Amino acid sequence: MDRPVRLLEVVDSLQPGGMENVLVQVLSRYDPAQIISDVVCLSRGGPFEKRLPASTKVHVIGKEAGFNWKTVRSMRELIQSGGYDVVHTHHLGGLIFFSLACALRKRPVLIHSEHTIWTGEELTRKKRWQRRVLYPIASAVTTVSQQQVDQMQALGFRHRQMFPIINGVDSARFRPAEDKQAVRRGLQLDPDACWLGMVARFGPWKRHMDLIEAFENMAGDHPKVNLLLVGDGGPEKDRVLARLEASRYRSRMHWAGFQLDPVPCYQAMDVLVVSSSNEGMPNAVLEAMSCGLPVMANDVCGVREIAEDEKHGWIKDLSTVEKLEKGLRQAAEAPQAELERRGRAAMLHVQDRFSMSATVDKYRNLFCQSVCE
Repeated sequence: MDRPVRLLEVVDSLQPGGMENVLVQVLSRYDPAQIISDVVCLSRGGPFEKRLPASTKVHVIGKEAGFNWKTVRSMRELIQSGGYDVVHTHHLGGLIFFSLACALRKRPVLIHSEHTIWTGEELTRKKRWQRRVLYPIASAVTTVSQQQVDQMQALGFRHRQMFPIINGVDSARFRPAEDKQAVRRGLQLDPDACWLGMVARFGPWKRHMDLIEAFENMAGDHPKVNLLLVGDGGPEKDRVLARLEASRYRSRMHWAGFQLDPVPCYQAMDVLVVSSSNEGMPNAVLEAMSCGLPVMANDVCGVREIAEDEKHGWIKDLSTVEKLEKGLRQAAEAPQAELERRGRAAMLHVQDRFSMSATVDKYRNLFCQSVCE
């Protein structure tokens, strides 16, 4: 092709989230001589719009909950007027609206991406049928972990091009603190405490409530251990914050809210905790490891594809409050030298294997090659 590929990214919103975080980083790194990108938000925009390059147009349809034909018409008009070569949908909702918007018409090349291990509603007969019908119209179906591909194939999903594109991280930005105590003072955190942290929206699958309970159960035995929660939004926010305020250990738990630049929060931590019941590839793990942190992660999140148990942290069954408490105790009781050793190994591993530039190259090559086929 003798001109740049015109790309449309289809997302629900640009609210803070792992997928959205990687998306804006990738779009910001495309060479405009190769790819010109726009984004359409089905429901709403969000703070991450500010991180996109000025050349990227953001279209917000304003879809209400559920399905409606107005969104289909808006998508059809946008795709027709935009002259897009490639449309990249994320999650099932975007795929459904794209397929209806382009029904009985010449379609741009479709690339579809899934970002989480399927559980609960995603495994219903209806959604499995929808994916079986719609996946064949895509030139490729990508995931963010091999674990997702394995699950999809075990469920009988097949595609001529189904493969993972592992997330990357900007190690020049996400790096260890030169002075951890100074960073903590800047955030008004106890500079001498041991800080366990979580970076996540308030979704039920993140298990904030279980983490708070597990922390309370071990906090009395570890008076120097504190908990730092970073993130905002999500259906569980009010419930979690109310639980936080009611805790007898409220003074040792700090909610930092949404951080457009989360680097100082990572730098203030000693260990990142990932208690999620399902993920695809938790981006917070890559960012934390790049900042020199060991991770304590539930063994269902695709974490083993980027981190090694006992070398870069601890990857184990944290599926209950009791098991999560045991994991927190193990992290809290680890000698500082051990935390630093695992954190440094994690940092070097990420720098060597998970660069953001490699992720950008893989998406760019996929889009450009799919147009030429």
